Amino acid sequence: MAKEIAQEWVMDARGEKEMSLLLFQKALFRLAHSWATHIDIKEYNELLEKVYERIIVKRVTRGADGSQEICLPMI
Repeated sequence: MAKEIAQEWVMDARGEKEMSLLLFQKALFRLAHSWATHIDIKEYNELLEKVYERIIVKRVTRGADGSQEICLPMI
């Protein structure tokens, strides 16, 4: 699995250490396209929202005292 992930990274990042925003967007599109059962914007959107919810780290700031809480993604 690690070997396959490394090969995918080389392809997605085109040999660079980091991905540009454009390359990241293309990788997300390919992900949605390969997992969606239909070529349908609603289905792509639902899939990408699920991916977003599983990778994003949220910072919640409480209004009363300004305290912050970090909410890690749930997989």
